[in-house]
This record gives sequence, structure tokens and C-alpha cells, in this order.
Amino acid sequence: MRLLSGLRSCLGFLTVLPVGMRFRKYEEVARAAWLFPAAGAVIAAIAGFAGLIADYFAPDTLSAGIALMVLLLLTGFHHLDGLLDTADAAMVRGTPEKRLKAMHDINHGVAAFGVGFFVLLLSYLAVYEAKGMLTALIVGESSAKFAMVVACYSAGRVSHSGMGEAFVKVLRRNHRTMLLCFMMYLPFLLLAWERAPVVLALVLIVVYALTTGAEKAFGGISGDVLGAVNEVSRLAALFALV
Repeated sequence: MRLLSGLRSCLGFLTVLPVGMRFRKYEEVARAAWLFPAAGAVIAAIAGFAGLIADYFAPDTLSAGIALMVLLLLTGFHHLDGLLDTADAAMVRGTPEKRLKAMHDINHGVAAFGVGFFVLLLSYLAVYEAKGMLTALIVGESSAKFAMVVACYSAGRVSHSGMGEAFVKVLRRNHRTMLLCFMMYLPFLLLAWERAPVVLALVLIVVYALTTGAEKAFGGISGDVLGAVNEVSRLAALFALV
């Protein structure tokens, strides 16, 4: 029952699914974050089945797009918004404080548009080119959720107080949760068969690059940076599959 309750909390946090928000603080979700890969697999399965159903009525070019659209809709575009905010802030010249101000600006600039466009375009093409759309989405989304936990586990510091701080506080150097998360992720990773090592390697490279870059540019990671880790790690995993 604890496992199901934890998964429900993760889905309530990560998606717009009406599963009920059974947590009062973000720290409660962070303690169940080892289930993030499973939550990612559930999201991907729903999106994948939507794509497979669409495949009966539309060409592959459209069904792949529909699957990706459903996946993003299920997550409320939350992580994509983090990617856009991070892209805008990263392009600002100046101090970390100046970049953080740009990150919190509700308006998106050309950097956000450019990065978001190419990440979504390449993700769509990877889903379309994948031999098995459902499998590719499950590997990609579970990898994205695993990557966020790794980012919190390995984070040096946070850039400012907020949602990201709560997760880093619980998950930083939390070896037990990190091990449980990897064990939860492993069955989904192995769906990639011989490409599994490449998927894992690329995801870890993305996490290292984005967290290291965030610490230099913003003074640490944040919820927006974790959103960027999610989106780019998914793309990296899909890229490894095709």
C-alpha cells in the first residue's frame, strides 16, 4: 500500500491526472522520488497507447506527434516551461542574480523559443523513427524522471529557495533513495536492450552538463533546471534508441 500511495503522490505531482494530491509538502514527494521512473512509465504508456490508437486512423507522422502531444499534456507542460525559463536565463550576460531575474520573468524570449522548438522537433523525429513507439516513450520518459533524481542527488547547491530546494534537501547524497530509484529504473532501461548502456551514458552526461552549467550560471540548480534536465534527458534517451 505504501508503494501505491507513493506512486500516487508522484503522479499527482508530475501530472495533471486526477489521482488526488495526497501530500502537504514537496519533501513528502521527494521521499517517494525513487518511484519517479515508474511514474514516467505510466505517463509514457498512456501517451503511447494514444499514439497507437491514432495509428489506426492517421499516418505514422501524425500518430507520433499525437503521442508526444499527449505526453506533454499529461505533464501540464510543466517541465517544458522549466526548459524555456532556463534557456532564457542562460543566454543573459551578467551575474547569476541577473540570470535568475530573467528565469523568473513570465515572458519568454527568443532563446526559449529556439531551444524549445528544436528539443520538441528532435523529440518528435526520434519518436517517429523509433522501431517501437510505445517502448521508446517508456524508455525516454522513465529516463527523464530518473535524471531528475540523479540531478538532485548529485547537486552541489541550489540557486534559490523554492520547489527545487525541497527536493535537493531530501535527495542530495541520499544513497538509499538513489539506489532504489536506479533499481526501479532498471527494468524500463533494459527495454532498450543492447542500447541500454548508451541510453544511461547519455542521460548521465546530460545531467552532469546541465547541473554543472547551472551551478556556474545561476549559482545552483532549481526547479526550472530540473525541468530542463527532464526534457533534454528524454531527448537524449530517444536519440540513443534511434
